[in-house]
Amino acid sequence: MLAIYLHIPWCLERCPYCDFNTRAARSWPEADYAAALKRELQERLAQEGFAGREVTTIFFGGGTPSLFAAHTMASLIDSIAAAGSLASELEITLETNPGSTDEARLRDFRSAGINRLSLGVQTFHEGHLHALGRQHGADDSRRVLREARAAGFANLSLDLIHAIPGQSAADLEADLDEALSFETEHVSAYALTFEPGTPMTRDLERGRIQRLSNEDEAAMFERIHERLPAAGLPSYEISNFARPGFEARHNQAYWRGTPYIGVGAGAHSFLPRPTDRENPGRRWMNLREPGEYIEAASRDGLAEAEAEELTAHQAMGEHIWLALRESRGLDAQAFEQRFGCPTESAWPAAANLVETGLLTRDAEGWKLSARGRLFADRVFASFFESP
Repeated sequence: MLAIYLHIPWCLERCPYCDFNTRAARSWPEADYAAALKRELQERLAQEGFAGREVTTIFFGGGTPSLFAAHTMASLIDSIAAAGSLASELEITLETNPGSTDEARLRDFRSAGINRLSLGVQTFHEGHLHALGRQHGADDSRRVLREARAAGFANLSLDLIHAIPGQSAADLEADLDEALSFETEHVSAYALTFEPGTPMTRDLERGRIQRLSNEDEAAMFERIHERLPAAGLPSYEISNFARPGFEARHNQAYWRGTPYIGVGAGAHSFLPRPTDRENPGRRWMNLREPGEYIEAASRDGLAEAEAEELTAHQAMGEHIWLALRESRGLDAQAFEQRFGCPTESAWPAAANLVETGLLTRDAEGWKLSARGRLFADRVFASFFESP
């Protein structure tokens, strides 16, 4: 299997909490950038390790990829089909912001082959949208959710952010009430993260805003994990909830160590070598500046900026923490088959994490406990702290 990610870095405005590789602009070199993406796709899909694999998911992310025309998306999908084999049940996701699309464009995207929308709603509270620097209003979200159904989308994902400065428990309940009223197939619910160097983090450091207490943030996290499963959206990953059969297969590819190709400015790729315990995988990142990327990819078909060969220790640690993100947990037998040692030997701290109630152990393997989900970063970090 193979997952493909296409990065479109442009947005109309940049959100103050965002640290993704994005650029605020009112125009962009769409034709030149798409040509560079096609050139890189052609090169990558012919490489050893990727050639001959069945493409199971395609994801247009950003930025705001829905700023590009539907015919551009269609031509990129055609390029992938021409260079590789597409799965019969191919998942093709497009990220979109509610303020940058309408029903006509959504119908065009559906006709282009997009069959899953990821909608950046974030919150239905006007004040919190303003605090997040979002360029859309709550009514835009409501409109686009209705229009997406009218345009023929039967697989909708809705993004929510919680722990926004000033957000109350009642505000969260209102967001969950409204999100559930649209009966989307998938919800991603993430706590606001203050990333270094972002405008929102600078405001926090200067005392212009205050983050919620750890207790309030934890209460919101737990409430989300109560409300969404009770409404038919069980948690299948720490921050992701879906009706059965509508889990994000593209994200599962990342969590399960599937090979993936990231094309575009700043995109990441990964090629695992599951039978090579000494050299278990390689990953790389493309040039971040769109102009530099276009020049390099158009000329060479490749635009790598950085690359890394994983050590066995890195590969084991990443396998553990990515598996534990999912509700199904870490398969102990699969880990031993891949790495040649039991999980307990590779991760001595695991026993203590069970004793402290952050992990559970059963016949199949390991899972985060309900409390462990709250302290997931601590659990993951313990692998690399082990002697």
